[in-house]
Amino acid sequence: MTFAARVLVLLTLAGPLGWPPAWAQQDLAVKVRLTLSLARFTQWPSADPSTTDALRLCVLHRSPPVFASFRGKAGELVNGSRLLVLEAPSGGVAGCHVLFVHASAPAFAEHVQDAVRRGVLTVGDGDGFVAAGGMVELVPVNDAVRFDVNLAVLRAAHLVLSSQVLRLARQVRE
Repeated sequence: MTFAARVLVLLTLAGPLGWPPAWAQQDLAVKVRLTLSLARFTQWPSADPSTTDALRLCVLHRSPPVFASFRGKAGELVNGSRLLVLEAPSGGVAGCHVLFVHASAPAFAEHVQDAVRRGVLTVGDGDGFVAAGGMVELVPVNDAVRFDVNLAVLRAAHLVLSSQVLRLARQVRE
């Protein structure tokens, strides 16, 4: 394949102005819905979102379409709390209830460690997110998005994920 042909293929896959093609947008919409569903079935021991005015979902990314997809859900009710979508602060995750780490995020290990210390649910879609200390990894399987759970990290953060959700997981690591 010539260089020009490769560039044409890449531009076609990227979509107009670098936005993802329709299939990638659908995949992203599924990840957003799944992340919100996971939040609905999570119990926080302290800083419980139901005791505050908003559920704060922070997004760590380098992809404007990812943040825009989450931002589109801002204001929805999640367990009686309004969803507030924020970009993950560079100084840590203080004030977040949920941290979504996109595969495009640079060096996320410190954010994930901070999240565990603070009892923040971490969800990521990068390959090996659970192995790197994340709580829930969204995994593409055929034409669906499944998830793996790191139960040990959830417990370390004093979070409880519904047993019904754990049964739906592709893999639960102790």
